[in-house]
Amino acid sequence: MWFKNLSLYRLPKDFALVSVDLEQALQRVPLKPCGPLELLSEGFVSPFRQQDAVLSHASVRAALVVLGSEAKVLPGPVIRREMSSKIQRHIDKTGRPPGKKARDQIKDEVLQDLLPRAFVRPGQTQAFVDDEARWLVVDSSSDKVAEAVLSRLREALGSLAAEPVAAAESVSAVLTDWLLQGNPSHGFALGNEVELKDPLDTKSVVKFRNHDLALEEVREHVRQGKRVSQLGLVFDNRIGLTLDDKLKLRKLKFLDDVQEELGDISGDDARAELDARFTLMVLELRRLWVALNEVLHLL
Repeated sequence: MWFKNLSLYRLPKDFALVSVDLEQALQRVPLKPCGPLELLSEGFVSPFRQQDAVLSHASVRAALVVLGSEAKVLPGPVIRREMSSKIQRHIDKTGRPPGKKARDQIKDEVLQDLLPRAFVRPGQTQAFVDDEARWLVVDSSSDKVAEAVLSRLREALGSLAAEPVAAAESVSAVLTDWLLQGNPSHGFALGNEVELKDPLDTKSVVKFRNHDLALEEVREHVRQGKRVSQLGLVFDNRIGLTLDDKLKLRKLKFLDDVQEELGDISGDDARAELDARFTLMVLELRRLWVALNEVLHLL
């Protein structure tokens, strides 16, 4: 259950998990099977992958939740083929091509015909609410997916005044300086990948993967005016990540020192295994939040 790509939201100061019956709230928005004429169904499912299990798991003043989804898969070529057939029948009947209103009606008819026969694609997105650090952390770098989780949490709780995290410092400027100087601060070290963009020409992008970022050929792009949009980092020799200029944490990886602290937790006790991983992950990420805040002054 390790998170891999993080979108961060700041929770209000007056939010407290102890004042919320989270389990009861999540039960108001459970995942239901996608209906015959529905494109998408979303709702909360158990972190333990069991139909009758609880919908959240709490530890160290944080709560893990999972938003499940069922989406109908309607391939574009299939829709276009059915529409083309109906449009041709319209032309044969009326002697002229359909206007916009008629085309929209034809498309609606095609969707209504295809939806009951469409395949259903299941999906899950993990998130956790950190009561101590006042974060909502969603395991996705997609704004659309993260907002879907936030929307369903608001539906379950009645309200949740969470806002995307921001920084008082320019993230790109800090990352660019770290790359140029080769000496990040506050426990960070350079990783092995970077993306650089020209601020005057967004199509001008240079990417290095599995590369020594201390080489002059990398820094020369900065001297020529490009700025870092994504930078691979290692925090305290325990967490690998790529931080971008939108404050998304990508390719998160807990390194050997962290993995070894878990010890041997394999076995039949799924709850104990999930609890151990979740607790360790939350504690490690809290240390990372502190370091990022010291550098970027997070808002």
